[in-house]
Amino acid sequence: MAISRKHLLALTAILLLSANLRGPFTSLAPVLDQIMTQLHLSSTMLGVLSSLPLLSFALISPVALTVLNKWGLKGSICSALFAILLGICLRSAGSASYLYIGTILIGAGIAVGNVLLPVAVKASFPTRITVVTSLYVFTMGIGSTIASTVMVPLSHQTFLSLSGWQLALLFNLVFALAALVIWFATDNTNDQHNRQQLISIKSLLKSTVAWQVTLALGFNSFTFYSFAAWLPKLLLDHGMNEIQAGYVYGLLQLSTMLPGIVLIPILSRVKNTQRVFITTSLGVVLAVLGLIIAPQFAAFWTVLFGFCNCSTFVVAISLVGLRTHSASQAAALSAMSQSIGYAIATLGPPLLGYLYQLSHSWFLPLLCVMFIAVLCALFGALAARER
Repeated sequence: MAISRKHLLALTAILLLSANLRGPFTSLAPVLDQIMTQLHLSSTMLGVLSSLPLLSFALISPVALTVLNKWGLKGSICSALFAILLGICLRSAGSASYLYIGTILIGAGIAVGNVLLPVAVKASFPTRITVVTSLYVFTMGIGSTIASTVMVPLSHQTFLSLSGWQLALLFNLVFALAALVIWFATDNTNDQHNRQQLISIKSLLKSTVAWQVTLALGFNSFTFYSFAAWLPKLLLDHGMNEIQAGYVYGLLQLSTMLPGIVLIPILSRVKNTQRVFITTSLGVVLAVLGLIIAPQFAAFWTVLFGFCNCSTFVVAISLVGLRTHSASQAAALSAMSQSIGYAIATLGPPLLGYLYQLSHSWFLPLLCVMFIAVLCALFGALAARER
């Protein structure tokens, strides 16, 4: 089917926005050891650093509705991208205080982008929600894979007066600048209509389906971000060197691209996504169990985890559009699910860090991830029921 220039530009803008919604966060993990050494941070403080974007997601997501009402979809997303861009620069300044401030700004920008991306899909492609969602999750995986894979090699280079982890983290500016340029060029004719139709999160708090979607997304995010935050450290503890651990971590990000390819033909044909959700959620459980039992095959278990976790995410985030009747409802459900969901996910990295520090082993932290993955399967199955 032919696509108009307007829809092509909208799709490009959606995909470039998605490229900025994971990479600036997940690219931090490969250079955590360098940051820890240079800035003298403890394991607990690193866990807090990894959780700051998630905390921003939880606190800022409800504010996205106010921003949307005031500035419209285009203005809100441009402001989110600018916050990400500014945060990337501050985070690379070389001090602990700027590291935390920049990370909070990045989290705030990603929070608004996370809420408004399903709204942009609902508004521009209301009959292709699952397919476009798969495409933008695929692009999200591309962004995070490239950013995460180049972190360690770039940290050993020097450009002008920058070097080490500071230079590496600045790489994320590439995607932020590209997205900002494209979003400035998009059409905003529907913004006034969308602002007049907005509803509040409060109206959804009594909805069982809204809570099922929220908890499914929250537990999915808990498993991914807690696992991703500590995977390089886990691999180092199992005998890998920094380069090897960085490449396996890159495989995690690479595997998040695959569902965007595999699920497009599946989701475009099936009406009930419940079986897909249950299967992929239990795949996460299997991957973590495999890492406990046979850590020598960490690369395989990491790829399985990334593929299944991201597949679960694709279905869960699609439900924001599929379980609502308008872009305004999608905005409210997106804000609710991401605010409460990321509040749950925020607990992940520091909790795993605490369990590791308590037991001096990765058994308890990984067992915790498995338990949360089971809860994700339960609530996702309920939300994805045919109705």
